[in-house]
Amino acid sequence: MSVKTIDVAYDYLKTQNHSISFRDLWNKVVDEMGYDEAQAKKKISQFYTDLSLDSRFTPLQNNVWDLKSNHKLSEVLFDSSSLIDESDDEDAPVIEDYDDVDVNDDDRRVDLDSLD
Repeated sequence: MSVKTIDVAYDYLKTQNHSISFRDLWNKVVDEMGYDEAQAKKKISQFYTDLSLDSRFTPLQNNVWDLKSNHKLSEVLFDSSSLIDESDDEDAPVIEDYDDVDVNDDDRRVDLDSLD
């Protein structure tokens, strides 16, 4: 079984008593995995995605990361409403009565033509 970069990062942060910048964490992972520069460039974006999606980690200010377990809940929660771009919602149909929505039983997709 091959070792995953995200698990290397987790194991490293478990041994630390402090948070670490993304760049420093990535450099630790690269060293541990033995990646050359080309491999590191190819894999860095997947690592960032994995780090962002893995619930064991939490982003802090200035692209600093730590284990979520090292922080109080109030420190790791943030208001995500500012991330929503509502400008695209202006043209979206508003469904006021779900009884008026025609649902195709075969694929459960809403017939958008019936919403006009």
